[in-house]
This record gives sequence, C-alpha cells and structure tokens, in this order.
Amino acid sequence: MAINDLSDINQLTTQSNTYSVRVSGMAGLSVQVSPSGKKSYYLRYAHPHIKGKRPKIMMGSVEEVSLYEVKYKAESILALVAKGVDPKARHQKEKTHKYAHLKNAPFSEVAQAWRANKMATRYKGKGNKAGFSDSTLKFWDLCLGYMCAEIGDLRMNDITSEVILTVCESIQNNKNQAAFVGASTRLYTEKVFSFAVARGLCDRNVAIDTRGELAPANSGRHLPAITKPDKFATLLQDMASFNGASTITIAAINLLPYVFVRSIDLRSMRWQDIDWDKRIWAFSPTKGQGRDDMVSDLVVPLAAQVIARLQEIQAITGHKEYVFSSMRTSSNAYISKAALVQVFHRLGYKNVQCAHGFRASAKTLLMEQPDLRYSDIVTELQLGHRIKDTHGGAYNRLDEIDTRVKMMQDWADYIDTLRCCTQA
Repeated sequence: MAINDLSDINQLTTQSNTYSVRVSGMAGLSVQVSPSGKKSYYLRYAHPHIKGKRPKIMMGSVEEVSLYEVKYKAESILALVAKGVDPKARHQKEKTHKYAHLKNAPFSEVAQAWRANKMATRYKGKGNKAGFSDSTLKFWDLCLGYMCAEIGDLRMNDITSEVILTVCESIQNNKNQAAFVGASTRLYTEKVFSFAVARGLCDRNVAIDTRGELAPANSGRHLPAITKPDKFATLLQDMASFNGASTITIAAINLLPYVFVRSIDLRSMRWQDIDWDKRIWAFSPTKGQGRDDMVSDLVVPLAAQVIARLQEIQAITGHKEYVFSSMRTSSNAYISKAALVQVFHRLGYKNVQCAHGFRASAKTLLMEQPDLRYSDIVTELQLGHRIKDTHGGAYNRLDEIDTRVKMMQDWADYIDTLRCCTQA
C-alpha cells in the first residue's frame, strides 16, 4: 500500500506497534502511525558523506501539516542532500548559533531570550497559541522586571550571587510585595541563568547559590481554609445547593472536597488516568515535577461516592480527554482556575475558603476528629508531600496505600454525614 492523498492517510488504523506507510511519488517520505493513533510524516535520506547511513527527519504531524506542504518541504531537503549538505547537521548548527550574539550579554537581553524561548516551546496546536495564561506572563514580567531594573545592564558573568540575593531581599522587605514575589524573582532569575549556561552564554549559574537564603514563597501567606466541622458542614451544603455556574464547574467544586488535590490537578484530570477496576486515580502532580518536597507521581484512592460522581460526569465529557473539559469555545482544554474562584466568591466565602484550602481542611479534620484520627504521615502522603523515614529514605507513591484507601472512604463517609446533618 502507498499513500496518494489525505483519504489514504485517514484510512490508516492503529496497531499494537508503530508502523510506516510510504508516500507515493517521493522517495523516503512516509507516514508513521503510533499505537496511540498519532500520525506523523517522516523523511529518510541517504547521508551525503557517510555511505550506508540513512538519517530520518520528522516533518510534522498529519494534523498540523498538509501532504502538499510536506512534499514541497521534502523536495527542498533532498535538493540540499544532492548538493552534499546534511540537513540534520545544518539544522543543529543553526540551533547552536541562534543565541551566539548573546554570549555574556546583559541580563535584560538574556531574560528576554529566556521568555521568548519558553513561549516558543510551549504552545497549543490550534493557531500555535502560547500555552501560558496572561496572568502567568504578567507575573514573569513583574518578577524579572524587578531584577532587570537593578541589574539589567550588567553582563551575565559580572553578576554575583550576592547581587541577586540583595535584590530579592529588598523585594521581600517591601511590605507591598513581601515573601512570595521576592522568592519567585529569585526562582525566575535562576531559570534565566540555567537557560544561559546550557547555551554557553555565561560561565555558571550563580543564582543556585541563593537557594534557601530567602523567606519561602508561602511565608506569611496562608490560603483560606475552614477547619471546624460545623462551619465545614455549612460550606458543603452551600456548595451542594449552588447553581450559579456551569454543570461541569459545579461538578468540579463538589468533587474537590473528596480528593483534596490541588486545583490545577483536579481541573486537568484525565479520563485515561482513572483505573475503574482498582478505583484509583494515578497522575503526575503539576507542582511535583522537579521538587524534592513533593512526589512526582500520586495515587488517589477513589471512594464509592467519588466513583458515582465521576460516572455522572462521564456521561457529559466522557468523549473528551479531560474530565472537567471546558464546554465553551475557547483555547482552554479544561475549566479555568477563575471559574472555581468565582464560585467561592458568589457563595460568600471570599477570604474564608478557596479551592486549595480543602487540602488544609482535610488534613486538619482527618487528624483531629475522633472518628478519623489518621496520622500525619498518611495524610501528608495523600497530599502528595514527600516524607522521609527515620533512615532518610523517601516513601514511594504506593506506601501506606491500604491505609489510604480506607482513609479516603472514611473521609468521604464523614463529609457526607456532615452535609446531611446540615440539611437536617
């Protein structure tokens, strides 16, 4: 079989292993189909200098590039090969020299290059729109703006850890900005230096030496959470009777108390991560990646009440990737943080309870209530925090899983009882 047009590509089905089908009329060009269903164009060519070697170039996915465009691009690449040019080596050389002009450049210029690179390497397929929210971009600019105002004109190799620390400490000493912005400024400065070192633009990442020298980002900044049973019961009932938002947003809000994960992890929950037979949700927490104090993988046992709620939601979004898929026409694949925030504001719980606060609510009540009394270690593990044992080893993601399964069911029963008591 050979591919002649798009209809031929659409007829390609998935198999247990990755396979390729050649495109007629263009030597070396093929469509590769992976077991996940992704279809991509690849071009193999005879290396112009090494006999017998046939490098392969990824030309783009079928969804992003047309067959006509791929053929045109393949012709251009093969023309280079005919002239004795290795296209892969040429591409690598261009990437290497992309930032050559920023060698030991001023911090402000390197910071802009870091920002542009982040924007270019994270995008959503449709329209290549950057996958960062406006608030995230503004916060980058706020933090790096402080640093650029102080050391923006200094060249990278002339900046010391003492200078960076001084700037961040001055931010933390400003009551209008405080610990969070100061600590974040230090973090983003380290990221800029890491970007520069990896590309040979400066000698070393001096910002690393400032780790642990500032007040932590959450210092003095406790998120609102209700930890008293009677008030928590009222909150649960208010949430259950609320109808001022979309069906999916209301479902997310009312599921959150049962699983008490971070807002971003609940909102980006995927159907494929749920094991219905084992009744668990296994995923990689967003804030756990690269952090020593948080797990990179988390297992959430799903109580019977959670399974029932998910089955109801499945009837609405089961055909989509995300459990809480955005039902509006927007670039967001799942509901936004703002949607959850607005619910608590409309319910009258602004500065009293927030989505993230359910983590503190659950931990406190699970440890303090006589009917529960779960240990600090078990609750911390379920929150996705990395716990060290007496020998210094970290518990793995399945440690205490049997206890956690029981705890999550007990917790679900407990909050259902609270809600019913309020209704009575």
